[in-house]
Amino acid sequence: MKVVALLISILIGFVIGHVLLQGAVAAYASILISYHVYLVFLIVMAERKSGLSLQIGPTILTHSAFLALLIGLPYVRSKVPFFGLISLFMPGLAPFEANWLFGGERGNATTQTTASPVAAEPATFEDHEAFREHLKQGDRPFRKPGRTVDEEFNFWLADRARKKAEAAAMGSSRAGSSAMQ
Repeated sequence: MKVVALLISILIGFVIGHVLLQGAVAAYASILISYHVYLVFLIVMAERKSGLSLQIGPTILTHSAFLALLIGLPYVRSKVPFFGLISLFMPGLAPFEANWLFGGERGNATTQTTASPVAAEPATFEDHEAFREHLKQGDRPFRKPGRTVDEEFNFWLADRARKKAEAAAMGSSRAGSSAMQ
């Protein structure tokens, strides 16, 4: 589907640049219109539940930088051989911008979906040594993309404290049940 949309946007750029308009206006219009047609398609048809990666100001600034690149290319059309062919493939930059600007989490980009747990007690030397051993394992359930090692340590430490509390509760319940017998 994306390939078909890319080919349609290239065809639109070709018609605008080689049939409808002439000169510099044709170069600018074909690049900008075909690029935006494909970019809008990518944003509208995105199947992921994501929002802006950046806040609205930096998003507008980043899109403006992409536009500056696209507008700057026709300036060198007299020096670039086969510019007409190269300009047709400018919509190919749209997936990069779409993923960059709209690949973030839904809502505000500064909020995290999971807050780092706060340990009830400070970590001991034994905790740090056990975590170093944990890091050597292949399967690390608290390792997530975008999470720092400190955050992973906090999740691991909270899980370790929870498991110790459960073990202590199980031990005390067993001691209480054996005393009754």
